[in-house]
Amino acid sequence: MLNQDTSATPSQPLAPTQANLEKLTEIIALRLGQKVVVSDLHFTPLSGTHQVWECAFEINAQTHTHTERLIVKQLHEHAGQAFSFASTFALQQELFSIGVAAEPIYLSPENTLWIEAYVSNIKVATPSLATPEEILAQALAKLHRIGLSKTCGSTKTSTIRQLDPIAQCQTLINTVQNTSSSNQAGELTFALDNLLTKFAALKNSHNELVLCHNDLHLNHVRGDFDCGGYKCVDWEYAATGPRYFDLAMCIVINQLSPEQQARLLKQYAIYSNKDENEVKQQTTLYIRLALIINEAWMFLL
Repeated sequence: MLNQDTSATPSQPLAPTQANLEKLTEIIALRLGQKVVVSDLHFTPLSGTHQVWECAFEINAQTHTHTERLIVKQLHEHAGQAFSFASTFALQQELFSIGVAAEPIYLSPENTLWIEAYVSNIKVATPSLATPEEILAQALAKLHRIGLSKTCGSTKTSTIRQLDPIAQCQTLINTVQNTSSSNQAGELTFALDNLLTKFAALKNSHNELVLCHNDLHLNHVRGDFDCGGYKCVDWEYAATGPRYFDLAMCIVINQLSPEQQARLLKQYAIYSNKDENEVKQQTTLYIRLALIINEAWMFLL
């Protein structure tokens, strides 16, 4: 979950499998309305949980030629997976429809090939006024305000999946015990049990579920930041859940310094109209949970 930079991993192949290449050319040809062959495609490996590439190709229009890009993923199930790929694809379709996610284009029936639209790197007119903490605070606050619900009679219900981070942590620890080491699992269980007593003493620690990304690296915020047209990518762990866990995961994943953390939480409190002390208090606890989750995750890689 932490490995979200844009460089290739050492074991990353230079291109997808032949079967996936053939399907990719078929999808691109249908999308463009023109013939595409494998030799037209140029791949740049990226890093991540799955095998990921930026796929570039030329489009020959009547008056000019320009380069188009797609993101291509070869998916594999893994021990830390919380949701099915089909569920993630459906969620991203809904989020794309309201302008906050990249367009999901194709998911193979075997759940092995994923294609989505490419979104360019974050664009900021005045970089000195848009620090990483500012960008992340705005992006998180924007996501947490999104209402994805439907009304059944007089009751509103969420249309998207839910993630209980404490239950997910316990699931990961159990997987560590079954596949890695009972000693390591015991240490993680002790840390989690100790943390749960802190949660029990803190009021409202699990109230108000919001849309959470749960993996918001700075590289996952893309597009034009100044006009608010930016989108977020990599929604594999997204679900409704506690906002402060989302903040905590963002801090851990981006490895923010204490000073950066303070600025992030201050800005988030302003954008979300939340009490700054509450934001700091609850996020501090959830950071401990995020660290336990990522430690369990590392045992499973």
